Amino acid sequence: MINVILGALLPVVVTLALGMLAGWHRDQDVGAARSLNHMVLTYALPLALFAGTITIPRPELISDWPLLVILLTATLLPFLAALLVDLYVVRRSLPAAAMQAMAFGFPAIAFTGIPILTPLIGSKATLVVDFAGLTGNIVILPATLVLLSFDQVSGGSGNGNCNGPKDSVRASVTTALKGSLLQPVVLSPLLAIVVVLVNIHLPGVVSSSFKLLGSTVGGISLFASGIILQSQKLTFSMPAAISSAARLLIIPGLTYAALSLIGIAGDERRMSVLALGLAAAPMQVILSTRYQTDEQENAAVLLYTNVLCIPTLALFIWLTQ
Repeated sequence: MINVILGALLPVVVTLALGMLAGWHRDQDVGAARSLNHMVLTYALPLALFAGTITIPRPELISDWPLLVILLTATLLPFLAALLVDLYVVRRSLPAAAMQAMAFGFPAIAFTGIPILTPLIGSKATLVVDFAGLTGNIVILPATLVLLSFDQVSGGSGNGNCNGPKDSVRASVTTALKGSLLQPVVLSPLLAIVVVLVNIHLPGVVSSSFKLLGSTVGGISLFASGIILQSQKLTFSMPAAISSAARLLIIPGLTYAALSLIGIAGDERRMSVLALGLAAAPMQVILSTRYQTDEQENAAVLLYTNVLCIPTLALFIWLTQ
């Protein structure tokens, strides 16, 4: 079982290392990494999300709604809890709080879910990845984009408070919502859900055409993240350590305990816990780079979680057997 996990995660570590090597050798710089990330966020990832979502059979999408509820709850609650604690207890800036909340609620299921989960839970892995991707990309990602956009629109006050006239606040929120919801990475899965629910069958060649560029998401994102990692002098960061511990141990552990308490066991518990125990998504670095928010901290979260999820996943595999 450990060999399966290592086989799935080793390409992630190698690709990050190659990006770091390219940055160290000065073949690529942070500017190039930001351009690569922009391409991923604007083109490759929306295509990958659309191509993956339209392959969900309509009956499965409807009948497996309990799994969708579990994943939605187990991603949204940690996101909201981290955001509120960061803003009103720790008093971090709005962009910093939004990015840490995203680390809590947005695992890398779209990037590493299939190769890691398929050997562990079989054919259901595709459905888990689809559902988790939907909850992340339709709820967590738009919410993060709204918060980051709102901070820019409101003048970067950074604390999430706006003391100006109500009309100004309303205009800022409206602009932020429009800006985030019109992002291709948000629109593409929403459109795909509509296609599945109304039972429109698109030709297979459409999905294949989208997958050509969409399949580059993981490699390009991780390579660009490696360049960014090399450019940052990574030191120990308490927020990064907290985000990593929450991502790998606290959230899947609490999910396991909660599902056991209410009597949900078997495949549903196993699928949910393993999916939620994956590392932070490369999107963490993509957005922090694009919005220039705590890039070093978010790069550290990506590195820590990708390395440390090997032993933590082994723990949850053992617990859910």
